[in-house]
This record gives sequence, structure tokens and C-alpha cells, in this order.
Amino acid sequence: MLDRTVYWLFRLAILLARPLPLRLGYWFAERIALICYVVLFPRQRKALNANLAHVLRSDDRAYVDGVARRAFRNFGKYVIDFIHFPVMTKDEVRRRIVFDQWDDLESLRGSQRGIIIATLHFGNWDVGAAALAVQGFPVNAIAETFAYPPMDELVQGSRAKLGMKVIGSEHVGSSVFRALRRGEMLAMLLDVPEPESGFRVEFFGAPALVSSAPARIALRTNSWLMPSVVLRGPGDDLVIRPIIDLGMRDYEPTGDEDTDVRELTRLALRSLEALVRDYPDQWFIFRKIWERPAVPASTTELVEGV
Repeated sequence: MLDRTVYWLFRLAILLARPLPLRLGYWFAERIALICYVVLFPRQRKALNANLAHVLRSDDRAYVDGVARRAFRNFGKYVIDFIHFPVMTKDEVRRRIVFDQWDDLESLRGSQRGIIIATLHFGNWDVGAAALAVQGFPVNAIAETFAYPPMDELVQGSRAKLGMKVIGSEHVGSSVFRALRRGEMLAMLLDVPEPESGFRVEFFGAPALVSSAPARIALRTNSWLMPSVVLRGPGDDLVIRPIIDLGMRDYEPTGDEDTDVRELTRLALRSLEALVRDYPDQWFIFRKIWERPAVPASTTELVEGV
């Protein structure tokens, strides 16, 4: 029932929001998102609050709830962007993207090795793939499959229109390995593991359930593993700012795959911690990933640090 409800809400959002200017669409989306937060998605609200309490190291429910509400509002903006991008021109995509690492990516592409973008449900991750595709990078994306088939077709079709080749998470196989060995890009999420790929690695000081697949595939295909997020730019909601950490180019595998998978994943998560800490309301993680809460800090310290 919930899957069907989400599908029809999304269809309604497309019908109503696509003709609107972005800023007006954002205004409506924020308010609808708050209704969803309070009324429609109690399980997701509870998981998000638990995760944010850990990130913020706070047991102040009102404070954590305030950040969670902002996260839902930002997720509403993400939905509006997702609705608009398939009908935007390449020039419009380029105007919205602020990115100064094209030369670095071209250098990596020149190495003839594949590039795995390891990211989170953060900011505006689908738009990052659109920007890469517009710039001429062949982009493949491992995407979660929705249980309700009409919803899956709608979302994956929209992603395909953004310029990426969408691969269902249950269909990861030889085509992915061939694409990487051709030097193409593969976008993968760290924060939603499949049952066979999930393991616990330290993230914000405690074991978090994440995906081992990005690191494992990178090692098996000799691909670069690059942690990345796509940040909704501060001060202007129309600006999207991809950030890629190129520091992991220097990692030297030990030859023990399990050890290397764990270490690569840990390093990728450590790289992303600072951005999640600075922008906790842009991390849309609606399932609990830590078993135990963190030791809370004082709320004063937290307000100063966010």
C-alpha cells in the first residue's frame, strides 16, 4: 500500500511541479515533505532521527528533529530537481553545475582505468551523474530496484533520461566489469548495501552497515575508487556542486582482497564524514545504519559546529 501511495504522490508531483519555476516548485515541495515527515513515513522518520543523533552526537530530541525536518525539506527539493532534469537542455545542466575538477577527471580517464564514484544518498546525487554525462563521460549507475514495478520504471526511466546507463542492483555482473575495463565510470552508493554485500565498517566512530561492493569491484577491475557527493550549493539552491576526493589514487592494495575491501571502504567513508558533518540535513538516509547511539556531546558544541 505504501509503495503504491509513494508512486502516485510522485506522479502527482511530476504533473504539478514540472511546469513551475524551480524556486516555486521548491516552496511547495518543502511543505509537502514536512507533511510526509509528520504523517506518512513514521518508520523513515525514526530511522533518520536515529542516524542524525549519531552524526550530531546529541540526545536532544528537539534539536535532532529540527535537523531531520530540514533533511526532509531538502529531499523535497531533490525530488523537484529530479523531476526537472530530464527535460532540461545540456546548456541548462552546465549552468547549474559548479565543478572545478574536470581536468583531474580527464587525467584519470587518460589512464585507461575505470572510475567508480562511491557516494551516499546526499545532496543531489543523480544530478552529478547528469553533469558527467553532459560532459561526455560514459556513466553507468547501479540503482536500487523499487519493489513496486511502476515506481521502478518511472524512476529508472528518469535516470536514463539524465544520460546514465542504469543497471539494477540485482543485475550487477559481467557488463559492469566490461564497462570499467573500457575505462568508463560507475556510480555506486555506499549507504544502502544489498544483503550479500553489507558489512560493518567504522563511520563516525562506530561500525555502520554499508556496502562493500564499490571497493570490491574496484579491486577486481583495477579501477579508481573516488568518494564523491553532490552538494546543494550554499546560498543558492539552484547551484549544484559535485565534490570528488581524488586522494585515494595513492592507495596501494596489499593483495589480500578482504583486507583491502575493508580498508578502501573505511577510507572512502572517512573522506565523506566531513561533508556529512557540515551538511547533515543533506544526507537522506532513511534506514538505521548504526546499532548503538554515539556518546552525546553538548548541544552548544553541536550548534557551533553545524
